[in-house]
Amino acid sequence: MSEITNADEARASLEEAREAYRALVMGLSSDEWSRQSDNGGWTNGQLCWHVAFGAGAGGNTIGRLRQNKGMNPPGPLMAMFNFASLWMVRIRSRNATPESVLAFFDEGYRKTMSLVDTVGDDEWGNGGMFLGEPMTVGGAFGYMKEHVIEHSAEMRRD
Repeated sequence: MSEITNADEARASLEEAREAYRALVMGLSSDEWSRQSDNGGWTNGQLCWHVAFGAGAGGNTIGRLRQNKGMNPPGPLMAMFNFASLWMVRIRSRNATPESVLAFFDEGYRKTMSLVDTVGDDEWGNGGMFLGEPMTVGGAFGYMKEHVIEHSAEMRRD
């Protein structure tokens, strides 16, 4: 993961994530939207919803990392978290459309973007363990782009 060290880099990474996500979603045909992805039983559309959900979830993560706190549940709890996440996405994405996930992503993008200027120069390197991986505040701002890239690779296309 690329390490972000200031607000300008964070804004640029978030904008790159938004552009990549829009290109991904708008590039899926209706058949591709409904097609099974290469990720754990989710369709491409469900995976797009998952990424949009993640765009708005960064605020809590950034808040914890700024305080040098992470979120690293033990293995059995993490397994339950992953199972719950799988079903939450399947249920909450039932009526998702490309237009609705773009709007959902943009909402999360705006929330995360609004945090950029609140981070002090001395906070970008603060961090902790996040879901089994070390992460800093800067890394958390870069995560949105990494998340889009990761799941874009799992989309099945024509």
